[in-house]
Amino acid sequence: MIEPYSFTIGVLTTGFVIALFTNEEKEEPDEEKKEEQEVNNYTGKIVTLSCQTCRKLKRHKELQPYLFECIKCKRKVDLR
Repeated sequence: MIEPYSFTIGVLTTGFVIALFTNEEKEEPDEEKKEEQEVNNYTGKIVTLSCQTCRKLKRHKELQPYLFECIKCKRKVDLR
């Protein structure tokens, strides 16, 4: 007779191995694709700054010297 613990462990192990070795390519969200296109079309300076609206490190493009705009939320950061 099979013990219930060994059967459960076998099922979990099999599920883990299948999940580990399946090769599913995840698509980038549309927002990140748009951001990448904007960065590729822009010829100015791109820097990584902390955005207060997004609350994360995000890329900003330079509009004027020391005036940057977040690519995601369009918030302007003035470092003058």
